[in-house]
Amino acid sequence: MAATTTTFDVGITTLTNVTAISRIAYDIRDMAEALEANDFLTARRIYENGKNAPQYNFLGDEMDEFLSLQKMGKAGIAGSPLADGDRGLFDEDPTFMFQMLGMANIGEPLSEVISKHAAYADAYITQELNDKKAGTLGAQSAAILIVSQYATHQLWDGLQDCYAVQQGWNPEADKTGKINPKQSFDNFIALYIGAGQTLAPDWEGDMLYELAQAGGDMFGTQNREGEANVNTEIKQLYQNIQQIMSERDFCKRDESIESLWGLVNKIIAKMYVPMVQLLIHSMYDDQQYQKVRMYALAVVPQLSQCRPSIQRALKSYLLDKQYDRVDMPRIVSLLQQSYDCLGFTCSDIGTYGDNKVAECAAIVRNHPIAGFVPKEPVQALSKIDLDILAIEQLFKFPSTTYNYMAQLYYKYGKAAALDDTGSAISLQHMARSPDDEKWSPYYSEYLSYYEEDYYADTRITTAFRDRQNVLKLSDEQRGAYIVSTIQYNVVLQYLMGLVGAAVQACEEAKVDDKAGRASGLEKWDSFAAIYIGSLEGTKSQGSELIDGLMIWNLANKRSVSFNTQNGDFYAKINDEMIDLLFAGQSEVSRSDCTNFEKTTTRAMHLMLLPFIQSTIWYAIKNANLKSESTSEDLAIGEVLAFSILPIVQKYDRNAEATM
Repeated sequence: MAATTTTFDVGITTLTNVTAISRIAYDIRDMAEALEANDFLTARRIYENGKNAPQYNFLGDEMDEFLSLQKMGKAGIAGSPLADGDRGLFDEDPTFMFQMLGMANIGEPLSEVISKHAAYADAYITQELNDKKAGTLGAQSAAILIVSQYATHQLWDGLQDCYAVQQGWNPEADKTGKINPKQSFDNFIALYIGAGQTLAPDWEGDMLYELAQAGGDMFGTQNREGEANVNTEIKQLYQNIQQIMSERDFCKRDESIESLWGLVNKIIAKMYVPMVQLLIHSMYDDQQYQKVRMYALAVVPQLSQCRPSIQRALKSYLLDKQYDRVDMPRIVSLLQQSYDCLGFTCSDIGTYGDNKVAECAAIVRNHPIAGFVPKEPVQALSKIDLDILAIEQLFKFPSTTYNYMAQLYYKYGKAAALDDTGSAISLQHMARSPDDEKWSPYYSEYLSYYEEDYYADTRITTAFRDRQNVLKLSDEQRGAYIVSTIQYNVVLQYLMGLVGAAVQACEEAKVDDKAGRASGLEKWDSFAAIYIGSLEGTKSQGSELIDGLMIWNLANKRSVSFNTQNGDFYAKINDEMIDLLFAGQSEVSRSDCTNFEKTTTRAMHLMLLPFIQSTIWYAIKNANLKSESTSEDLAIGEVLAFSILPIVQKYDRNAEATM
């Protein structure tokens, strides 16, 4: 009788039998041995045809062909052996989409990018297997580029499968095995650990677990038993997934989907750690130079979900040209600025070899945001812009699941999923927070105008799944409509609520009421964090125009159009806003509520100016477009106008009617 589970020596037993897929590790081992013996032909045959990992059909019968690393590497190509029919296997995976965007050149059409790079790992490995000077690099890169991508796909696939179960699919009754979240999550851990992985003292293996062991050893990030911290954490996160999969009604409840979303994102974040560690090692060690591009391919494109200016700079240093050691200090600095976005910390990376590359400074409570220094821990809250960026990026790709992954970013948020302090929130939470928004000075105007509390959320969720096209949006407009509604309606109303709540907290607090003052300060610092956003970095002017997505960035963009820049070439609005933010901090800290209310009123008025400017700007830009146009600008212009119409109506009904 066939085994129903698989046990790995590192302390993991799966819920399903994944022995076959775990044996792909032996293909990497045998490739490496062949390459060490200069037998490149054998190595290529193993890579292309497979040797150790049998495949089975849905009836459980062993197939004639083995699973091969090349098949896995080409799975992103539509029509390939492991692809999903006329779609690539990874088409709905955020990790794959970020990879494609991160490999694109500026202005390059997405269709060309996918055609060129969908099998980027296979192209790289094939090149190395034909280079007799490359040593065992072809085998190593199979684990780093192909196995990591395929393992990550299993995590996203498990989430998709869980959604199918929630919608009524019964995996127990499904004879095809197509929808099976337990199997998908178990496939992940099988690929991560791999068959043959041993424990201390040797820690021998060929897959991602062994890679993390190498990184942990070089950077001092191991536990007392010698296991890399990353491996300990990923095993625990996987076991948390197992617990959910063992529940009677697994995947049926929203809470299960939310928990799985968080666990999947945490695992993927941990998987970046050894890649970054070994990228730093390869840049520093003269004997490892040939591996720089391999590790860079695994890391740099993923930064398309972070600050564009940093991703472009690192791409130019590491992918667009041959690595030059003289660039290393700048490269390491840019990488370190990206840790938080990718979901790990400086301590996760550690210190490389006796301070050759020291551990970077952790993000602290008063870490600056575009020059503003918060007194409350609002850094996690500032990362809400990363969720907006992710949604914007994912909408660039066609989807057969109503952009389900983008929906999860909106509903649960990656920033909130990775935050263990409870201070981060999701975009949908912002859109459905009447307790916060009721303190907005314009709350009643918005409620009266839209005749519902959750107007923005209703429009966003409708746009995601608008089968009947109630909103009359083209495919091109849908993503722009959702993203701009988040940016210019959800965020605006939430910020106005925070301002009002800060004033209310100040007025309710007694002079000696530290808790009350802290509440007002927390609301005010939260306002600053969301107004600016994490993508602006730490410098006082903020980052480049291509980076930001929040109101700070909108003000900077419109300052160019309306000639309202200061001497440092950023918006006068933001220049004054920074002064107001610091003034408000001081006023609420000493319970000077009279002056604090004046400060907040001015801040509120300043915040509305870029919306007025943008409404005018898009009105001019769209003047010659017909109502049936499919231009994204038309959708964005409409959203901007509706974001301020309730306020305009309060002061001038004729102007509101004209708009």
